[in-house]
Amino acid sequence: MTRNWIAALTPALSNVRAAIRRFAGVEEEEAVESARVYWDDGVALALTDLVQEAETRASGRVQVITLGEFRAAIGELWDKYEPRILLIAETTISRMIGKGNTFIAQDKDTWLLLFPALSEPEALKRADAIAARLGEKLVGAHFTEVPPPLPEASKLDLSSALNADGSLNIERVKAAVENVRLATSLGMSTAKGVVKKQVKPPRPAPPTAAIVPAKADLSAKSEITQLSISYRPAWNAETQSLSSYFFRATKPDGSDVFTAGGSPPNDATMIDLLTAATRAFSEMCERGLRATLTIPIPLPVLRGAALPEIQKLIANLPQRDRLLYLRVEITHVPPRIGAETLVPIRELFRPYTRDVAFLLDPFVLADQVLVLDHIVVGIEIPRTARHGDDEIFQAMLVFRQRAGRRQTYALGLSSRLQVAHAITANITEVGGSGVAAEAKKLPDQVTVIRLQDLLL
Repeated sequence: MTRNWIAALTPALSNVRAAIRRFAGVEEEEAVESARVYWDDGVALALTDLVQEAETRASGRVQVITLGEFRAAIGELWDKYEPRILLIAETTISRMIGKGNTFIAQDKDTWLLLFPALSEPEALKRADAIAARLGEKLVGAHFTEVPPPLPEASKLDLSSALNADGSLNIERVKAAVENVRLATSLGMSTAKGVVKKQVKPPRPAPPTAAIVPAKADLSAKSEITQLSISYRPAWNAETQSLSSYFFRATKPDGSDVFTAGGSPPNDATMIDLLTAATRAFSEMCERGLRATLTIPIPLPVLRGAALPEIQKLIANLPQRDRLLYLRVEITHVPPRIGAETLVPIRELFRPYTRDVAFLLDPFVLADQVLVLDHIVVGIEIPRTARHGDDEIFQAMLVFRQRAGRRQTYALGLSSRLQVAHAITANITEVGGSGVAAEAKKLPDQVTVIRLQDLLL
């Protein structure tokens, strides 16, 4: 009876762990059991063997990775995001450290790495790769407006780690690790026990060579008074609720301003639309609505004279709110656009918002968009589309397959059948009249809709 009960409970526990990992933003393949994250006799024996080899007293086979400088840079945000940061760190280290090697959590932001199974050059390379991958994930998680200092692997000086009788003094090891952690948090480096100020090269600026401003006339008359503004809700499969909204505008003839194929608004109109959208976002956050608002910006407008004003409107929003709830959506993306143009566009907003999304034509996908990382990709079925349900379903399947592990959304779904097809295609966010009617203003609270109710 007990075995049956345990057998029945195991899958449930696995599901709970998986849900926690998803909430923390850790990808499934990274969520592996840690090699070791605690001190024990095995660690002591491995360290003793390494320290007793003269060439390893300050060797790459015993290293420290610390987030001390990262922690200092993000300040009070560390307390808010600490569980997620630590989960990202420990799953990344565990996945990459390799069989026969181990790591130990020395502090909440520091880990000691041992590489008894590797040569020194291999260990140095492995530790640097772990630090680089961890830095990439932390930057991609958007904890701060400006990318914080990235972690680096440091050799650990263990010249004083042995007692007089040749045994290992664990407390001295821990003290050596703590010295590295403290030095790093102060922006300093260690070399053979001597702490010295580290002069870092300036962080490279985001690439901008591909963004060539075109001539634009900001004095052109805004057409916003001729447009109808609305907010299109999308059902989120993870939250089982209408927790995502898309800012949209339509012309008097009912055509959408931001869908593929149409002409983008002029610069003056776009600035007025963005002003309205950011104002709505601020009001949404003040009311306590915990939903994501997606604000569209046509790619051609980003090449015009309006770009500085657009960036200013986004950057002036409260940092915490935009990092948690704001998504910038790049629209009017040509199908044959190159990566050399897409990457700088992504980097314009990536440090300032929760997500950068690219809205694609569902029937003519832009290939180079679908090879970018750190983006969300979406499609919107035009209201004038003359495609049958089967064609739309096939387009969604191809889109979802091409999107890979990127987060996805599909809008413009006009029937429950299309909604069911989108959910079957495993698209994360689905919206359109088949889900809920668009609204003239954002609601005060999130509406929960269970999957089974949505498909009725």
